[in-house]
Amino acid sequence: MASTRDTTWRYVLVIVAVALSLAAWFCTVLGLYSTVNVTFESYLTASVWVLLFVASVLLYTSQHGLVPNCILFYPVFGASFNLLLSSLTVRSQLPLFFDCIGTAIVAIIAGPVLGVATGLTTTVLSGVYFAYDLAFAPVGIFIGAAVGLLARRGAFKKLSWTIFSGLGMGLGAGVISVYVLIFSFSGRPRKGPENLTKFYELIFQDERVAIISQGLTSDVLDKVFTVLIACLVLRFMPRALARHYTVTFNSEVLRKVLDAPDPRVESDASATPARAAKQHASA
Repeated sequence: MASTRDTTWRYVLVIVAVALSLAAWFCTVLGLYSTVNVTFESYLTASVWVLLFVASVLLYTSQHGLVPNCILFYPVFGASFNLLLSSLTVRSQLPLFFDCIGTAIVAIIAGPVLGVATGLTTTVLSGVYFAYDLAFAPVGIFIGAAVGLLARRGAFKKLSWTIFSGLGMGLGAGVISVYVLIFSFSGRPRKGPENLTKFYELIFQDERVAIISQGLTSDVLDKVFTVLIACLVLRFMPRALARHYTVTFNSEVLRKVLDAPDPRVESDASATPARAAKQHASA
């Protein structure tokens, strides 16, 4: 009974966090939202930020005591990594964002809940000043949950599976992004690959079709590269660093990432001959 109660309150916190995130996004479809640039200059955008902040705190709380305390800080590092890469590519006009690589890495290491927390933390940090980013919280939530769940099912064990998983997540994220652009911003993106949108508009002569095409193109390409980069980073991480985040609850998952070796097993195996040589020398 105690074990059931301990699990129940964690599920409740996760459900409440997701509900608050959805409520925050529904606030962004109100007409006033698309006219606000600075988050805290309007009660509406400030309320969206607060809802997302509370949701991320609830997700962290739901995992307290379930994972090592050091891993609870990983979403903050993952979000910082997202913001750094995003800032480097935002002005490039490439159909790539690279703003979910940290989310994917944390989701593989720590699971879908902390993966979602990483996506929300990224949105909260980037939305401290600019209200535009807050509307795209559902994309980070989707990527964090999808990567975490797929990793636990071994979807990243082979390179081909990883690419197909990225394509599927890209399509899902693209559809979500399209809904955000259409309903939150009336089809008028203020950053990202606007040139690609204009290119599609010249071809199709239809603004909505151009937005849908741009969203699907950008997100599919971006998420394939996101998943590939995240898996390659974890696969070829130096063993000295990999041992710090490879623990009992995720060791089996990490071994399924492109058939990565377990750094703990290898370190024990390499330590055995050294220990035997030392004992022989002392004898």
